[in-house]
Amino acid sequence: MKLVGIDGCRSGWIAISLSDNCALLFKRLSDMVAHYDDDTLFLIDMPIGLPCKMIERACETSARKELSSQRKSSIFPIPCREAIYAETYEMANRINRNVLQKGISKQTRFICPKIKELDHLLLQDKKLQMRFFESHPELAFHYLNHRVSMQFNKKTAEGQQERLLLLSQFSQNINVIYNNAIQKFKRMDVAKDDIIDALCLAVTLEEIIKNNISLKSSNKDDKDLDMKIHVFDISAI
Repeated sequence: MKLVGIDGCRSGWIAISLSDNCALLFKRLSDMVAHYDDDTLFLIDMPIGLPCKMIERACETSARKELSSQRKSSIFPIPCREAIYAETYEMANRINRNVLQKGISKQTRFICPKIKELDHLLLQDKKLQMRFFESHPELAFHYLNHRVSMQFNKKTAEGQQERLLLLSQFSQNINVIYNNAIQKFKRMDVAKDDIIDALCLAVTLEEIIKNNISLKSSNKDDKDLDMKIHVFDISAI
C-alpha cells in the first residue's frame, strides 16, 4: 500500500510518497488517481466535507484553538458547497452569507476551484472516499512537534529549514526528496513551501498507518463526506 501526501500548487497538485524518493506533479486530481494503484491512500491539504445551514465544520474551530496566535490564521472558514460551485465571487459571497451568515474572503475564493475539484471527484466516485483524507500542514506540524506550533512563517528560509529539520526526525528521505523536487520543478509551478507541506502530509500519513490510528470519522456533511482534519499526535504515543 502506497501512502501519498498532497498539496495544491500553482500548476495543479504535488504528490509525495516517502517510499518513492521523489515528488510528482499532476495537473488534475483525476490524473493522480489514475497514476497510483487502487490501494493507495492520500492525505490532502484541502477540505473534505463542506458545511451547510444545519451542519458546521467544527474541526476548523478546534484547530485554531490548538495553533499559536502566529499560525492560527492559516486555518480559515470553509464556504458551503453552493458557494464553492458558484461562478463568480459576488455570487459565492452572497450565497455563503445566506447559508452560513458569513462572507467569503478573496483569499478563500482563490482556492475554491481546488475545493470544488476534490469535492466533485469524491462525489463522483464513492470508492475514493475511502482513500482520500484531509489534513492541514500547520496543524500536522504542530502535532508532529509535540503540540508546539512552528515558530517561523513557512514562506521564509528560517521557516522552511525549521520544518525540514522536524520532518527529518521521521524519515531519512526528506532532504533527498526535497532537494530533488527543488531541482525538478520551476518555482512558478511549485513553491518551496508546497513541497514541504506535501512532505509533511506524507510523513503524517505514514505515522498514522504505522501506529494503527483510525482514519474513520463520525462527523459527516450532508453528502456523507467525512469532516475531520487528520494529524499524528506524537505526544500521545
